Amino acid sequence: MREDCPGYRDEWDLIFRNQTGHTIKRLKEKRANKEKTILAKDYNSGLKPPPSLNPSHEELGVNYFLHNFVTSCQSPSSGYLNYIPAPYTADGHHPTLVASMAAVGLVTLANTTRQPVLAKHARVKYSEAINQVNIALASPAESIKDSTLMSVISLGLFEHVSDFASWARHVRGAAALVVARGKGQFSTRAAILMFNQVRADMVAACIQGDQPFPKDMAELQEEASKHVDTTTVFWRLGVVATQCTNLLWDVRNRGESYWPGLLEQATVLQAELQHIFGTLSMKCPYTTFRKSGGDPAVFYKDRFDLYPNSWAIRVWNNTRILQTTVCGCMSYLLNQILATDLEPAVQRHMELQLLDTLEILSKLGNDTIATVPQALGVVYSPSEMSHAIDVSCHTNGSAGYMLTWCLYAAGNSSVVDSEARKWIIQRLQDFGHFAGITLALQLVEDLIRRDQLVN
Repeated sequence: MREDCPGYRDEWDLIFRNQTGHTIKRLKEKRANKEKTILAKDYNSGLKPPPSLNPSHEELGVNYFLHNFVTSCQSPSSGYLNYIPAPYTADGHHPTLVASMAAVGLVTLANTTRQPVLAKHARVKYSEAINQVNIALASPAESIKDSTLMSVISLGLFEHVSDFASWARHVRGAAALVVARGKGQFSTRAAILMFNQVRADMVAACIQGDQPFPKDMAELQEEASKHVDTTTVFWRLGVVATQCTNLLWDVRNRGESYWPGLLEQATVLQAELQHIFGTLSMKCPYTTFRKSGGDPAVFYKDRFDLYPNSWAIRVWNNTRILQTTVCGCMSYLLNQILATDLEPAVQRHMELQLLDTLEILSKLGNDTIATVPQALGVVYSPSEMSHAIDVSCHTNGSAGYMLTWCLYAAGNSSVVDSEARKWIIQRLQDFGHFAGITLALQLVEDLIRRDQLVN
């Protein structure tokens, strides 16, 4: 690793800098032309500027999408999706992509500010975008365009307001589209970044849906590896994610005879993830702080960690999700094997391995929880933090998208205590009630059932 962590973010920013500017400029010019026409018509009438001077719902949605998911640096949770490329400039500001961004932006704004009228407009835009995507998919020429895949990826965010089944179905559709684009799609960096996003979503869908990682996507990953630097932590993390997915499926579905081999696989993956954590510690280090008397709904046990930026939070937490998955598999396998007849030396070794695994799991959960204050935008530095905290005000859509899966993984861990799990449940409920992320409420049901079983 030669690059510093902020450099990775800047590299993605470069992809967006011109395209985002073009989009905002295009929307402003469109609006300015309307204003000139209206003002010229009404200049002598002395009338107040008419309502049409306000931005359209499409403009409002697109700008909110760009501000919260692409470019903004005002809140640590904003801009965390700046890895999504912007092919709309090369594709003539494709209307399907614009409609998709508008739908996501409007529904996020509507849920964050609790404006039902905006939610209705978001649904209209969503229907428009879905119809346009379906038309594009029916065309051999349109279906392979970056703008079509980008539209599908964007609409995946909209599905978070639905349920897991809808979201997973959408992810499988995105994966099918990536496969249909074939092995020749990796000639541009934008295409590789989109593949990375679909792969990450597919991993989450497979882990939660008890499915192995699709073989056709794995074959595309092999092809994509010919076009990237496979030594970077981001690429390695993506590959390990697919391996963790298959490990979990094997552990859930294979019999006793497979346990020793699966434990060996898990141990190798654990070592690889530890190496990735070591790289992140050097390139994207975080610092732990204590805030005595802080709002317990934000600062769990007074702790919060500060990272260089939201991108670093996301990469760290994604790595934690994978290590939680692997450690969970190791814990299960070790307990099963320890219940059999073993040589004393082997038994002692496995008992120590189990203790180490449980300690790692405990640390992963605590470290994940400590990312919440910065991800919510409550803290920016040790000396700058909100004094009057209203959790509902800080539960914006982009923060919810960033934290939902990692908090669920932490809460679903076998070692998290009931107090921490209940705290996680409350935060996920906030994402559901205040940010409109229905998927979070579904995941909460799993955690509540687990908490009841444990207690």
